[in-house]
Amino acid sequence: MTEDRNQLAVSQMPMLNPDYLQPQDYLRPLIGVTVYSLIFTFPPYVVGFLWGTYPLSFPLGLASMMIGTFLISAMVHHFIWWRRLKTQGADAFIAVEDLDLPLGEAFELCLAATTQLRNARMEAFEDCQSISVRIKADFWNATDRLVEIRFEQLDDNKTRIIIDYSAKLTAFRSYVIEKIWGPKWAPIFYRLDGKKNKETLSQITDYLQRVPEWNHKYVFGDSFGDRQVA
Repeated sequence: MTEDRNQLAVSQMPMLNPDYLQPQDYLRPLIGVTVYSLIFTFPPYVVGFLWGTYPLSFPLGLASMMIGTFLISAMVHHFIWWRRLKTQGADAFIAVEDLDLPLGEAFELCLAATTQLRNARMEAFEDCQSISVRIKADFWNATDRLVEIRFEQLDDNKTRIIIDYSAKLTAFRSYVIEKIWGPKWAPIFYRLDGKKNKETLSQITDYLQRVPEWNHKYVFGDSFGDRQVA
C-alpha cells in the first residue's frame, strides 16, 4: 500500500495508525474488567457473607485473577495488532480501491464480487451506498464474520470502494466487549482474525481488478439468492 493509500486507510480506520494505542490506554480495559469483576463477585459474596461461609479472600482472589487475565489479553492483542500492522500493513485490516467506474456500475460490480465468498449471504445493503455480507461460522471460525463495503463517488466516472472485515457477534457479546474494552480496543478485538482478514479482502479486491469493464446488470427477486443476469 502506497503512502497516500495508507493515509487514506488510516482516515477510514484510525486504529491503523501505529501510535493509536498508548500505555495509558491500558487503563480502560483494566477499569472495565475491575467493575465487571466486582459486579460478578458481589452477589455470591453477599450470600456467602450472610451464611457466614464465604471468606473475603475468595471474591478478591477471583477479581484479581480476572484483572490479571485481561491485562495479559490486552498485551497479547496489542502485540498481534502492532506486529500485523508492521509486517502486513493496513491491507491486513481494510481495503481501499478506486475504480474507474460510475457509482452505479461500481455498486453492481461489488455485488458480483461478494459471490466469491464462501458461506456468505446478504445481510443488508443500501443502493449505491453500502453492502453488508455475513460469512457463516465454520469449524475454523467460531463466530460469523461481516464484510462491509462502502462507496464514495469521487466524480462521474470514478468511485472509491472501502472494504472492512470484522467479527459479527451477538448484540449482548458486543455490548459486553465494548463496555469492558472501551472504544479504542474494541475495533482491534473484532479484527484480529489470523490471516482470514487479508484473504477475504483479497478475494474481493482481486475480483474488482480482474473485471475492469463491467457491463452487466443484476435484477433482484425476493431475496439475494434470486439474482439473474439480465
